[in-house]
Amino acid sequence: MTRQLITFSLLALLSACTSLPPESNREVEVSPRQGEEVKQICFASSINGWREVDGERSSVILTKGVSEEYKLDLSGICDLTYAFNSIATRTRGSSCLTRGDDIIFNDGLSGINRCMIKKIYTWNPAEEADADNNEPTE
Repeated sequence: MTRQLITFSLLALLSACTSLPPESNREVEVSPRQGEEVKQICFASSINGWREVDGERSSVILTKGVSEEYKLDLSGICDLTYAFNSIATRTRGSSCLTRGDDIIFNDGLSGINRCMIKKIYTWNPAEEADADNNEPTE
C-alpha cells in the first residue's frame, strides 16, 4: 500500500511539472538595417572595427574593409559595454568567421570573456539614415 502511495505521489508531482503554461510568443522588433543572414565572414583578418548595437547587449557590429558591416548575435553573458578598446575573434581553423566561433574581450574587471557567435547578418547603415528620415516629427 505504501509503495503504491509513493508511486502515485511521484506520478502526480511529475505531471504537475509538465503542465506549465506555454510561453508567450512575443515578437522581437528587427531593425530595418538588419539584412539577410549569412553563413560566414571570410578573410576575418580584414575586420578593422566594431561597435555596439544600441539596445542590444548581446550583439555587435563588425566592420570589414571600408564599408562592409555585419551584425553578430552572441550567446552567453556578453555585455560589450565594458569591452574597453578592443575585441578579438577566434575561428576554428579557417580564415572565415562562422557560427560557433568566438568573440573575445577583456572587460577590465573579471578578465577575459568569451561569447559564441549564434548568427551573422549583413548590416546596412544606409537604412539607418532612411529610418531616421522617416520618423515622425513633433
